[in-house]
Amino acid sequence: MNVHRPAGAGGADGDLRGVLQRFDVGVVVRRMEDGFARLPAYTDFQWPVDRAAVVRWNVDLVLRWLVDGLPPDDYLRSELHEFLRARAMSGQPIEGSILVYRRGARMLWEALLDLASDADRAVLLARSETVWGCLEDYLDLVVEVFARAYSDQEDAPSTAGDRRARTLFDRLCARLPVTIEDQDRAARLGFDLVEPYRPFTAQLAGASVAAHADLAFRLRAAGALAFTEGLRVTGLTPSGFGWTAFLEDPRLLLAEDEPLARGRLGAAADGLRALIAIGARSGRRGRVRADDHLPELLLADAPDTADRVVRRVFGPLERADAVDLAATLRCLAAHGFDSTAAAAALPVHRNTLLYRVGRIEKLTGLSLREQRDRTLVLLAVTWETLGRDLRPAGAEPDGS
Repeated sequence: MNVHRPAGAGGADGDLRGVLQRFDVGVVVRRMEDGFARLPAYTDFQWPVDRAAVVRWNVDLVLRWLVDGLPPDDYLRSELHEFLRARAMSGQPIEGSILVYRRGARMLWEALLDLASDADRAVLLARSETVWGCLEDYLDLVVEVFARAYSDQEDAPSTAGDRRARTLFDRLCARLPVTIEDQDRAARLGFDLVEPYRPFTAQLAGASVAAHADLAFRLRAAGALAFTEGLRVTGLTPSGFGWTAFLEDPRLLLAEDEPLARGRLGAAADGLRALIAIGARSGRRGRVRADDHLPELLLADAPDTADRVVRRVFGPLERADAVDLAATLRCLAAHGFDSTAAAAALPVHRNTLLYRVGRIEKLTGLSLREQRDRTLVLLAVTWETLGRDLRPAGAEPDGS
C-alpha cells in the first residue's frame, strides 16, 4: 500500500489541503446518499448503527488520509473490520459489499467536484491523481479487511445458508425460471418451492446482527426461506408455517403478507420492511398488521408526496424562523387539536396558545378548525418522524 505525501506539504499540495478542509463533511455525505439510495446493495442492508454515520466515518477517514498523508492506524482498521464484519455475518455477498465501497469512492469524488467552487474544482482536477491514488489505496484496504471478515465467517453454516436463501429469494422475486441450481438451493435449505409463498419481515428489538443471523438460521431450520438484512430478517414461508414458538420471544416484531404469487413478492417485501420500521418506532412487539398503520403506509408508499405535505405545513413556519409556532403545531396535533390540553402540555396560557394558532394560520394559510387542514397537519407530523426511519439514512427530502 502506498503512503501518500501529506496534501499540505507545500505548493500545490497546500492548495489541495485548503480545498479539502473547506468541505462540510455533512453536506458531502448527504450528496453521496442520493446515489446510495439507488444502490440495492446499500439500501437492502440495515446497518447495526446509523447508515449515515457509517458513510460519514468513511468520508472523514479518507479526507484525513488525504490531508495528513497518514493511512489508518490499527485502531481505525479494527473499527473498519467491525463495520464490514456486520455485512459478512449477515451473509451479504462479498461482491455486493465491495461494490458499495467502489461506488462510494466514485460518489465521493463526484460530490467533491459538484460542491466545490470553480477555483477549488480546478485544484481538485489538477490533483485528481493524488485524490484517486488515496481512494484506490483505501479501496485496497477495504478489500483486504473484507477478505479477512468474510474468511472469519465463511465456514459458518448460517452464512452459507443466508447466501443460498438470499439468492433464491432474489430469483423468485425476479420471476426467473426455476433452474436445477434453484432446486438444489431449495433442497439444501429444506424449502418447498411450490407456490404461493407468504413473504415476511421480522426484527428483534435491541438485538445484534449476530442475533438476527441466528433467528434466520432457526427459521430456515423450521422450513422458511430466511436471510438477514443486518438488523432485520426477510424471507418467505410455505403454507401452514408455524410462528408460535418464535413469537414467544418478547423482542420479536413480525410483519407478514398473505400468500402471494411470485410476481407480487418484491413489492410486498418492500412494504413489509416499511411496516416493520413503522411498528418498531411505535414500540410494537409481536405481529404488526398493515391495517393498523394504513396512513403511515400510504405516506411510505409516496415519499415524494409526503415530503411535499411536510413542506406545505412546516415550510412557511421555518422560513419565518418561527420555532415556537412549529412546536405548538406539533403539540396541537399530538393532543387532537384540543387547545386546552395543548396549552397545558407546552405549557403556556391558553390565550398565548390561541395567539400562536392565529399566527400559524396566517403564515400557512391553513385553518386549524377545518378537518381537511387538520388531516394535512397530522400527515405532516407523522411523516416528519417516520420518514427518518424509512428514507435511506442521511438522505434529505427534496426541497424543490
